[in-house]
This record gives sequence, structure tokens and C-alpha cells, in this order.
Amino acid sequence: MSLKTKKSETLETKRQNFNITPEQEAKLNWLQQAMGTPNIKETILRSLDVVFTLKSNLTRGNRLFVHTSKGEIRLLIPELESNSNEDWLYLVQRPHEWRKQLYIKGRKLLASTVWQDLIINEMSKEEAADNWNLPIAVIEEVISYGETYQDLIKLEAEEEAYRLKEKGVNGEF
Repeated sequence: MSLKTKKSETLETKRQNFNITPEQEAKLNWLQQAMGTPNIKETILRSLDVVFTLKSNLTRGNRLFVHTSKGEIRLLIPELESNSNEDWLYLVQRPHEWRKQLYIKGRKLLASTVWQDLIINEMSKEEAADNWNLPIAVIEEVISYGETYQDLIKLEAEEEAYRLKEKGVNGEF
């Protein structure tokens, strides 16, 4: 095997060269020390792995928490969480005390409500679109969202049932 063939079989790497401010350099040095990495390159690469892991978990509907001496608090990282709605054309986040599911734009209607209705009533996309007076594209996005965030939908349904029981509302949950 020639040297030329071996080279084409290996992963090619690309050199990155960019300027940083003294403040950014100080942060990198601090991070290198905190992470115990041997050099800045390794610090950046390990940090990239951490951010990738966090973002991929948040994308799947998971949440980050910090355990403090006073209990558990949700950790918000806006740089990672703010892009979560950019993948959805017809779904949006609405302010809510504890619910994190997305709603259909322009309506006070959870995407999961439409998704679950479609499944329970064994509707086609067209039937669901007609039933909810929504375009097929919205129904397709709702299906994708529901399949992607099943765990979040189930968790929030359990939370809602718990809160209703605490208020004395009886029913089949």
C-alpha cells in the first residue's frame, strides 16, 4: 500500500487559527485548569464534547438540574435551549410554570393534544387536519414532535394528573 493511499484512508484534519481577546484567553486558561487538561486545544475539544452532550440531551426533551443544599433547581443554559424551537416551523414555546411542551402557533393548543388525539382515534393525517382545522404540514410536524418528545409528554401528563389529584379533582388519569 502506498503512502498516498494510506493518507486518503485516514481522517483529514483542518487547522483552526483565530484571534482571541485577553479576556477570552483568561477564560480558556481558567477552564484548562478547572478541567485539568494538558493544553488549550484539549480544553476546547473536551468543552466541545460537553456542550454537544448537553445540547443533544436537551434536544431530546431532557432538562438539566443542579442539586443544591436547598434542593433541586433547573439549570437553564439559554445558548443551548434557545435554539430548541428553531427546528419547528409551526410549534412554539409558551410561558408556563412547569410545562415545557410546545404549542401550535397561533393557538392555545398543545401539539401533544393533537398528536394523542390522532393516535387514540386512529386518524389519518388528513382526518386530523380536518378535525383540528390545520394544514397537513402542521399535522406532520405535530407527529414528528410527538414521536421525538414522547418521554416529555408522558412526564408532563403524570405531573398534571398529580397536580389535579392534589387539588382534589378526581378522575381517571
